[in-house]
Order: sequence, then structure tokens, then C-alpha cells
Amino acid sequence: MDIPWQLQMLLQMLISWTLAANGHHKFVMLPKVVGGYSIAIEEVPFQISVRRRTMHEKAYGLGLICGGALISQRVACSAAHCYAVNNTHNPVRYHDPSMFVVVAGSTLIDQADRHTKEYLLQQIIAHKAYNASSLENDIALLFLNGYVSWQSRAVRAIPLSTKALTEGTTCLINGWGKVTMVGKSASLQQAPVPILNKSLCRAIYMLPVSQLCAGFMQGGIDACQGDSGGPLICDGQLAGIISWGVGCADPGFPGVYTNVSHFVDWIRTMNASLDYSKYWVMDSADLTSGAQRTWWLALAFLLIVFDCCGF
Repeated sequence: MDIPWQLQMLLQMLISWTLAANGHHKFVMLPKVVGGYSIAIEEVPFQISVRRRTMHEKAYGLGLICGGALISQRVACSAAHCYAVNNTHNPVRYHDPSMFVVVAGSTLIDQADRHTKEYLLQQIIAHKAYNASSLENDIALLFLNGYVSWQSRAVRAIPLSTKALTEGTTCLINGWGKVTMVGKSASLQQAPVPILNKSLCRAIYMLPVSQLCAGFMQGGIDACQGDSGGPLICDGQLAGIISWGVGCADPGFPGVYTNVSHFVDWIRTMNASLDYSKYWVMDSADLTSGAQRTWWLALAFLLIVFDCCGF
């Protein structure tokens, strides 16, 4: 039996008030796709993973921080909270962009292939009005240190959604985050989620127009830890950014997303302010696995020995 959304709204208000009264935190960051299925990167070539550089350089596949989506040859869209140093209060400070590596063109989180491209970040442009308490304006642009080639069908940009979403529209979420509360997926996951009624979303979470919610009221399918910053895709366009939620795929608590259409003007303004002529192209081999780096170091050592010793 389907429960009318008005009744769902009343139930959610009671649940929310109960949680607040008992001192439970309002939200948690979403790191994964729960209830999804595996897909190839060619199906979503705009999908990227953002990794902590120190961990990624120790072993390929480690250090996953968040997801994101390419929107141009030098810019990806992600969530501001992924890059905050003090993500519990305002004003917010952000990590140095050199701490992160962006990986595109990979289906597997722990294995590079011929399509894989890796870039350092030149700049993180977080929305100035991002609020660490409410997660309003949870959006950031990642300015890559080099151009992303469109030669591979596994690496492409996604267009921005400029129109308000219709209730009931089935959209898609992607990510490498948790697929259960205890385990992550090495393979890229995808799941369908419907856009929910605005009044219901406001009743559950008191969301502003800059945010939207999507998912199933009965639970079972959602984003989770590790998926934050990843795309909500509606009709082939970037309509939302995975932001936060209560639990992962819990009944009665759909996922919350940054509403991209609300930020299109900001995105275009920030993108226009960037100097695309200044960049440092970084070959993916410079950031590959420890084994490959060891091989290159050994080769360099041998070349030095041969040169200095007259072989």
C-alpha cells in the first residue's frame, strides 16, 4: 500500500523532531551507492574520483575522498564539504589543492587502464556562501592542472541542467563508495533514484531551494560515504551533487543533493574567471602505482650509473 506523501511528511516531521530532541546530529556525509549495480566508465565518462595524494601515491586505489563530474576540459564539479579543513563550523577553511589527485577514465578504483588519466588540482573554488552547519551551497569547482583530452570515449564532460526538476523523474547516481555500511566497491556503481516532492523534502529536512532530495521513502537505494561530490544525472545532464543524508539508504530519509540549476550562473561566472592558458600537464605515469614508480626510479639510477662510470 502506498502511503500518501502528506502522511509521509507528518511521519517524517515526528521522526525529525524525535531525533533532534534526543541530540542526534541532523546529517552525515554520504560516501557510497547502496543498492546499485556495476557499470563501465564509458557509460558515465564524466565521472571522476578525487583521492588524497599521499595515500594514492603509496598504493593505487587508496585515498578515495569524494566523487565529481567533468564539466569542461579543465573543470570538474564536486561538493565543497569534501575539501574543508574544519567542516564543523564557519568560517570554513579549505585544504591546499596540491593534496588531491583527480582520476578520470577508470571503472575500477584500484586499477588503472589505458583510458585512465590523472591530474593534480591547481585550484579549489568553493562557493563563498557554503555553510558547514547546514551544508547549504555545498558546491565546489576543481580547476585541473592540465587539459583533459576528449580522444578517449571513457573521458567526456557532462552538460549542466538549467531547469527545475519534475517530481517523479528517475535520475541516476554513481560512485565507488560504500555498498554496505561496512564495505566499499572497487567497481563503479550506479543506482536509480526518483526526484521527490519539494514539500516532502522541506518537511523532512527543511531544505532551501538550493537543495533537493531524491530516493525511495522505503529505503534500500541511496548514496553513502565515499560518493559525496558525485553526480545526480537527470536526462543526461548534471542536475545535482551528492551532498548529505541521514544514514545510508535508511527508510524515511532520502538523500540530499545540491541543486545544480540553482548554481548555473555561479558556475559559468567562476569558469569564465579561470585562465585556461596557465597549466602544467602531468602524465598519468607520474602518479601511478608504487611498483611503476619503483621501476622508473630503478631505471633512472641505472642511467646515472652508466653515465658517470663510462659504461
